[in-house]
Amino acid sequence: MSNRDRNPKAAHSPKGTGPRIESSPESTNYLTPVWSIASFDHDGEWGVSLCRECEDLWVTIFSKLRHYESMTWNEIESNRKRDHSVPVYKMISQAQSRLKALKLDDEEELFRFRLDGESRVWGIREGRVFRILWWDPGHAICPSARQ
Repeated sequence: MSNRDRNPKAAHSPKGTGPRIESSPESTNYLTPVWSIASFDHDGEWGVSLCRECEDLWVTIFSKLRHYESMTWNEIESNRKRDHSVPVYKMISQAQSRLKALKLDDEEELFRFRLDGESRVWGIREGRVFRILWWDPGHAICPSARQ
């Protein structure tokens, strides 16, 4: 029995080159998220400067994101009212301008995690990796139509 017969989900590359790694979000929905802070905005309105004002901010963010580490992307996205992608054109103009300044204006959408009533963490999902971009404690980047 071949590997493919034992594991039909396994993707294989041509013989001798090892397994092929899928990078699309669809192929990683069964995996848990991985966090990256390399893209966290240093100078923007929702970036590092905002975090300096809140002593326990990182404790708050990390404890909330840690909860998501026990879930797969399918489980996270199953509650679309809470955590979901948002098209960039729906965001406030300041956020769109900031993406241009960060040379990220080629992104068509950002993913956001709702941490509590108004707090959001925004970023870019690349496969199973979530690149944290912004901390939005006041739900300002894409306000709800109900507000």
